[in-house]
Amino acid sequence: MRKLIVCLILATSACTTQPTRTAVTPVVNGPSFGASAYFASYPDHLFEAAEAVCTGPGQDIVRKGENQLSCESLPTPETAAGLILQFDGTVEELPKHVITFSGQQDSTGYLVTTDSYIRIPQRSGDPQRLRFPDPALQENFEELLLRAGGRPL
Repeated sequence: MRKLIVCLILATSACTTQPTRTAVTPVVNGPSFGASAYFASYPDHLFEAAEAVCTGPGQDIVRKGENQLSCESLPTPETAAGLILQFDGTVEELPKHVITFSGQQDSTGYLVTTDSYIRIPQRSGDPQRLRFPDPALQENFEELLLRAGGRPL
């Protein structure tokens, strides 16, 4: 099961070749287009697998406690330059593609939520979050959570 989870995370993070799709209009600072699933207990294998595949050049794991993990990836220099120019970013801190897994425990189990966005630091103020309402990405997240043993919501 671990290999499958790793493959799905790779697919979700767009590290694999994907067929050409219709362009999707991004949403700036809009709602998440990720997925959520309920687990009977803490899904440690899911968080371990996510951390294990975030080891490429320009990728960093950011852990905000046991319940939140992000894989942050630098875009190509051309993409970063375009994002900085189009969204009034800064060159002091580059844009990054961020995939997050956040968990919350309750009395009956554990809820995991996924998200994917491009964070564009600004010259002043909070960073902008650029999200793409892509049904294929949402399906990848749902499949990932299901294969990891969750019950999608």
